[in-house]
Amino acid sequence: MAVVVLGSINLDLIARIKRVPRAGETGLADAMSTSPGGKGANQALAARRMGAETVLLGMVGDDAFAMQALKYLRQDGVNLSRIGVHPEYPTGLAMIVVEDSGQNAITVVPGANRGLDDHVLRDLQEVLAPHDILVLQLEIPLDTVEGAIRLAQRVGARILLDPAPAVAHLPKSFYQVNVMMPNQFEAETLLDQPVTDVRSAKQAAQQLRGRGAQVAIVKLGDQGLVWATSRGIFYVPGEPVPAVDAVGAGDAFAGALAARLDAGDGIAEAIHVANVAAALSTTRHGAQPSFAYWDEVRARQ
Repeated sequence: MAVVVLGSINLDLIARIKRVPRAGETGLADAMSTSPGGKGANQALAARRMGAETVLLGMVGDDAFAMQALKYLRQDGVNLSRIGVHPEYPTGLAMIVVEDSGQNAITVVPGANRGLDDHVLRDLQEVLAPHDILVLQLEIPLDTVEGAIRLAQRVGARILLDPAPAVAHLPKSFYQVNVMMPNQFEAETLLDQPVTDVRSAKQAAQQLRGRGAQVAIVKLGDQGLVWATSRGIFYVPGEPVPAVDAVGAGDAFAGALAARLDAGDGIAEAIHVANVAAALSTTRHGAQPSFAYWDEVRARQ
């Protein structure tokens, strides 16, 4: 078995500032840095660091950013044999502003990620096997994500969907997955209702299951998370850590969850491990550099 990730590859441009500026306001950043990113790349790296054999399907541009965007994936041994190079679009970029509090605001320029079309689905069909874990997000064309869901259903692979960035009025077919895992803001967009605390997150998880998800997880940041299955609704509190940067925490969660399910953990244990991995990622700056290895997470349990 393996974790197969189909998703975006970006280079992150990160500015650190005391407070994210309001609309129309200019803020002076304290520092600037670059880091590999993109939700697909992030989740593939997180899964690999948690011990899973991991394949990433994605696309970069024919430019200098591509090598930087793939840096950690190569170092950690993610299978990149299915990465395409788009002849026209540049490598995707994400412009991230991080507050001193650790909260962030992100603007994504998709670039080559827009080029993931039917060709990548043919690649996916060649690599995806029964019982594999297929991890998907929404930073690539929605038609491609929908096609990947249908393909995985035919193959008999398990599907984990991180519906980010959230899309209002998402087609019903996107909910027919094994695990759907929005954060509270994404759940608000999907359901068109406020999700502000544990009580409303439980209601949201129930509704996501009602739309077809076998397991629905609603992440609440440092408040923890709620998850629902046919057996009931459960709450997992946040891990007490000295957070400095929340960038990539959701991706750390998704990758760790996929890796532990692929390793044979039950859903409750896999969620617990993923919650720890996500919390540890907030104690370090950046997305990919912050992702924990399995030994670190195991030592904390």
